[in-house]
Amino acid sequence: MTSRRETWARAICDTASAGRYLLPGRDLEFLPAFEDGGEVDVQAFLERLDDRGGSVELLASAYWLSQPEVEQFILRDLPVLLKNLGHGSRSSPPSVEPTFKGRVLWQDTILGRLSGAVPRGRYLVQHVEKSADIPENRLLKLFLTRIVSAANEMARRGTGALPQRFAGIRDAAARALSNTYLQGVELEHRINARMLATAIRHRDPRYSRLAHLARDFDQAVIRGKWAQILELLRKGWLAPVASEDLFELYVLILVMQSIEADLGFGEPQSYGLIQRGRSAVATYTRPDGVKAEIFFDQVPSGIFGGSSEYLQLVGAHHGITAQERRPDISVRFSAGAAERRVLVEVKESEDPAYMRDSVYKVLGYLRDFASIWAGLEDQLPKAVLVFPTAVAPKGAPAEMVLVSSDRADDLSAALRGALGDLTDGIPEAGQAAA
Repeated sequence: MTSRRETWARAICDTASAGRYLLPGRDLEFLPAFEDGGEVDVQAFLERLDDRGGSVELLASAYWLSQPEVEQFILRDLPVLLKNLGHGSRSSPPSVEPTFKGRVLWQDTILGRLSGAVPRGRYLVQHVEKSADIPENRLLKLFLTRIVSAANEMARRGTGALPQRFAGIRDAAARALSNTYLQGVELEHRINARMLATAIRHRDPRYSRLAHLARDFDQAVIRGKWAQILELLRKGWLAPVASEDLFELYVLILVMQSIEADLGFGEPQSYGLIQRGRSAVATYTRPDGVKAEIFFDQVPSGIFGGSSEYLQLVGAHHGITAQERRPDISVRFSAGAAERRVLVEVKESEDPAYMRDSVYKVLGYLRDFASIWAGLEDQLPKAVLVFPTAVAPKGAPAEMVLVSSDRADDLSAALRGALGDLTDGIPEAGQAAA
């Protein structure tokens, strides 16, 4: 029997939407692309991705770290490699010593005695030392250092705690860097041909796998070569682990598709990854000048201004604290100075009691954020609550409408109703000139 998670993953891929690459969810895992799934124009997505916050690098890091071969190398090959770390031999500078420990330089010793530099009973000796500071180990140290740095950067710019999968890889790499022998290896700042060549030729095949992974990471993440990034994204996608997070992503894609196709906005002008400091995850402009912006998991006051009655009430009392609530999806339509604002809440449940509680929660949103609709009292609906199935609106429009994800037309109708006659807010060409 197909699980809910598999159902949403298949549904997301069938949409052929680039929304799958926006990185939502508190934990993520790599899912290979369905062979018969809808094909995404990955290059068009990257061209429209807002990179002001380093989004392309963040995306490349996440997808590179998510590859099964990376996890296999770090968690399986690396511990074995550290136990059998390659070593090279090097000669220390000659020294005058009383014993034969090491290689005696007889000719230099005799010449030294004749000149008085080497006393009788002493010898000029050169020691041969084993060292882990060889090119292939410099490659290993640089590779592990880059993994830790990339994972830490993902945690800094992400939406919360680093996904468990990436945290495990980062921690394993950090432990490896504390290896006594590896600490004595010089840290390079860039990969060179000698490091790659010696690793590939090494008798231990793990070094060869290291070379290929390090080269791919360098090209996709460090240099940001599009060919490598496109290849990474075409292998599959990072899907939220929790089914409720997958359903949120699916509804986000349904909202995007409703705006693109049913409301006539066409393809997005730009995308934005779901990360700290983000703005809209997708922006649109219709031929008639109306604009649309979609936001994911952000506080309404940060998008629309206004205030939260909930925060004001809590702030008026001692002994209690609170943070502003964040609806799953927010949509802003604008034309000139006129706007329409819609909150979309997503609940992956068919339990009647939970569904009723969800309705009450969204009614709370309407009260809490009433200020964002100041002057828009006639806009209907103001909020949309989306369930997986078995819910459909009836009767006259209201401030809140309940829809099902399997009835996408109802979602489009709700958004169209909220949009209303917003084009009336766009001045005519003559008026604009005046």
